This record gives sequence, structure tokens and C-alpha cells, in this order.
Amino acid sequence: MTARDAILGAIRAAAVPPASAAPALTAPAATAGSPDMHEEFLRVLGTVGGRGVVRRADQSLDQALAALLGDDRDGAVIVRGRFAVAENAAVYVDAADLEARTQVVLPEHLVLVVPFDAMVPTMHEAVRLMPATSACGWFLSGPSKTADIEQALVVGAQGSRTLRVIFDVA
Repeated sequence: MTARDAILGAIRAAAVPPASAAPALTAPAATAGSPDMHEEFLRVLGTVGGRGVVRRADQSLDQALAALLGDDRDGAVIVRGRFAVAENAAVYVDAADLEARTQVVLPEHLVLVVPFDAMVPTMHEAVRLMPATSACGWFLSGPSKTADIEQALVVGAQGSRTLRVIFDVA
């Protein structure tokens, strides 16, 4: 065997990875609709720069907005989210629910109102809930962020500067 044959043989052997068993899938820590999922959602939302609340039954939507936005309500747009995903704090917004698609990218402050019961633990379940007939939809999580090569973070450059989520119990 020549050195060339040995080298090519080693390359061919390395190109085929050894067989291994598929990893076991673990069940989500929280089940659909549980309070733990809302806590996880709000925790993750905070880590990506957003804020959220669960609207109490005795609280109006206006009061919940005031608690989230304070005096900074100019430029706020309220949009209905169809459902939320606990693992990444994403809210699905369908274009069919909007007057214009720009409603999710132009406002300074974006507020997503999601039914309390409309929560799934993972994106696997979320993808199954997306309407098959939808022409356009987004999973939104936190305000818009971008950073250049010098690692200068800019919030709100390509979308809303703040993102707030209200889980509506009504």
C-alpha cells in the first residue's frame, strides 16, 4: 500500500461517522396551560429584554398597560397574539389579525395581548398550531436588537424598542 492509498483510506473512513443511538427526548417541565409555563415565559422574556404581566380578573386592560408602560405610552401599538411559547418567550402573531403588516415593526412600543390559555411549552407544539392557510406570521420575542462587529448593541433598530406581553385572563 502506498502512502497515497493510506491517506485516501483514512479520509474515506473518517467521512462515515460511527453509528450512535438517538438521544432520548425529555418531556417538557411544564404542561400546557399550567402556571409554571407562564412563570417560565415571563422569566425568559425578561432575559431577552421584554416585560410581561398576567392581567388579573379585576384589572382592566388599560390598567395593565399603565403597569407595563407607565407614562411612556406614546407610540404604543397593541396587537393580538394567537398563542405563546414558554421555552423562548415567543408570541405568534398572524398577519390576518393586523390592519397592516407594519404594525409589528414600526411602533416604538409593541404590546402583545395573548389569551391566558393559549400557551404551549415548546416550539414543536407551536408549529403545529400555526394556521395552514396563513399567508404570513411571526414569532416575536423581546424587542428588536442588533449588534455590529464592534459589539455595539442597538435596541429598536429594525423594529420596536420595547416589547410587552399581557396574558389576558378574560
